[in-house]
Amino acid sequence: MPEERPGPRLATRNGAAFLIVDFQERFRPVIPNWGEILENLIRIARAAQVLRAPLIVTEQYPQGLGRTVPELEEHLEGAVRLEKVAFGCFREPKFVGKLKGLGVETLLITGIEAHVCVAQTALQALDEGYRTHLLADAVGSRNGEHVKIAMDRLRGAGAVISCTEMALFELLERAGTPEFKAIQRLVK
Repeated sequence: MPEERPGPRLATRNGAAFLIVDFQERFRPVIPNWGEILENLIRIARAAQVLRAPLIVTEQYPQGLGRTVPELEEHLEGAVRLEKVAFGCFREPKFVGKLKGLGVETLLITGIEAHVCVAQTALQALDEGYRTHLLADAVGSRNGEHVKIAMDRLRGAGAVISCTEMALFELLERAGTPEFKAIQRLVK
């Protein structure tokens, strides 16, 4: 378990991993901002490759909720894949083992639903001492008010509420590098 960390900070590349929680086919018709979330998740998946940052993708009970959507799937080469039945990822021993094996200290969390699996995972991450960032433009719920409630609760618990572009530029730290140019193309 990482050592206890003080409150909100910039996301830093060393020890950072992206987490996409349960972006699965069955949710497509019921998440109002599905298209925006999908665009940002594709940016994140591609940025993870550019930054050589771990990308972890979970699927909640795929037998019932379907698999990760194909439009995102094609960008997930090299991602760590985990199926789960617990709402919070930290209730799955394989997930915890992967984080430890990757040396993760900071989680940049995305996915659905904000008020269930995303929120429980973020709260568990905070409890375990991880620096926890929620990329608010890459999370969703069936009810938009539930997203707001979840983000407010997570902010109050000590998570950093951010957005995709903000997090990517924090991880980059500076312009003038090949990585900067690649990320700049992703966000324009």
